[in-house]
Amino acid sequence: MAKPVLHIDHLTLATDTGTIVSNLSFHIDQGEIVALTGKSGSGKTSIAAAILDLLPPEIKLVSGQIKWDGRTPMLLPDDHQQWSILRGREIGFTQQDVFGAFNPVLKMGHQMIAIIQERILREQPNIALELHVKMEEVGLHDIDRLLDSYPHELSGGQLQRCQLAMVIVIRPELLIVDEPTSAVDKINQAELLYVFRMIREKYNLSILCITHEEDVVRQIASREIQLTPLNVETIKELIEPAVKIENVTDHPVVLEIKGVKYSHAFGGIMYKKGATIGEIFLNIHRGSSVGVVGESGSGKSTLAYLLVGLYPPLSGQVVLDGHAIDFQKSKDIQLLRSKVQLVMQDGRGSLHPHLTIKEILLEVGPWRRNPKAAIHARLKESMTEVGLSEDLLERTPGQLSGGECLRVSIARALLVNPIVLICDESTASLDSVTTAGILKLLSQLKTNKQLALIFISHDQKVIRQMAEYIVVLAEGKVIEKGMAVDILKRPTHQVTKRIFAPDATLYE
Repeated sequence: MAKPVLHIDHLTLATDTGTIVSNLSFHIDQGEIVALTGKSGSGKTSIAAAILDLLPPEIKLVSGQIKWDGRTPMLLPDDHQQWSILRGREIGFTQQDVFGAFNPVLKMGHQMIAIIQERILREQPNIALELHVKMEEVGLHDIDRLLDSYPHELSGGQLQRCQLAMVIVIRPELLIVDEPTSAVDKINQAELLYVFRMIREKYNLSILCITHEEDVVRQIASREIQLTPLNVETIKELIEPAVKIENVTDHPVVLEIKGVKYSHAFGGIMYKKGATIGEIFLNIHRGSSVGVVGESGSGKSTLAYLLVGLYPPLSGQVVLDGHAIDFQKSKDIQLLRSKVQLVMQDGRGSLHPHLTIKEILLEVGPWRRNPKAAIHARLKESMTEVGLSEDLLERTPGQLSGGECLRVSIARALLVNPIVLICDESTASLDSVTTAGILKLLSQLKTNKQLALIFISHDQKVIRQMAEYIVVLAEGKVIEKGMAVDILKRPTHQVTKRIFAPDATLYE
């Protein structure tokens, strides 16, 4: 019989505004994968932070105990001062924001080896060699190039695998993984789940998997612990599905992408190829929904950065409402960014952690000459527009759920009155109920404001529900595009067939 490595007994976590987790008890056995599931705001990530003894100041461990029965037995809150010995050594952690997990100014090899040297508990004469072997073990290729790259040169799936490679070099007894498949496409998801099963069996590793995806639970977990939000008021209206889409290709074109190409490379002697976009032609109509899909690393996010002026195209044109954008002129870039807004994948990470929501929204737009009453009324209207209470204006992002943070990001984008809204994997880390609410909100905004929506997503359910037109990317090139009905019913390219289930229909 497997021995437990972790006991949580009657754990209660709370903030000044209310209880997050109440009287929770469970255990994890050695070599077991336990799934921790629940809707947005149910406290999943807070539980992981409590196990690591890394709760933010606003969240308190009110009652209960966390008992570690691994190599170095300890008990929280009694052993608070010594708990840091466990972090990264006996208890590993891979975070949801894979880009935030690495230092952006250090090359991958340098920082990965430094992290391993700091945390490894056994003697290992050649860490670099073992890391190379483990990176191959988790499905990475061209290892030397990856180790000589910076984090932004790798895809989300590659960074996730790099985290796992470090874990199995260090070999903790428990690994906590927070939404491990939320940032990757369907194909990479299946491969990552295979890796989790492999490392559990090969290294007898216990895994606590925090997820909202039912497929993940079914495929890898031996037990599921399902949480329910204690404060459900903010998600009551999210249960309704998004409104059904209509064909609006007869509406005027607001954004034209004419033969746009982009690529960049790094280094002189140590030349490395970076992100590439190859001669894309695409028209975005007012009030339309366009789905951009592709495997991890296919250029989806690079295209989004091009369309908001973060990357200048090497050739081709971006035409906004009849005006050809000159990427060398700051006025044109400002015009582009005022009319094309980007809602990023990590809703919380895109908000300043130390500012209140009010302060974050006040950073947007010319507020200086407006009277205070008018400013407050506009902020209240902005929050109401995205389904949030004005009471949240005085909170910081850390006091909001993931769904609420995403709604704040949408509110901030809408303050500049854009005509195109790009959603880059915006619902990837949300549970199905919260996702349904966000999609319903975006559909209403599209109808009410005649917004053009560009959905960059690996979630085929989102694309099926929202997209009227679909563009499929592979290695920076458009390999298939057309009306959603046609692409979903009769995909022609092998990549499209892998992304969308062959027996799928548009509306189920």
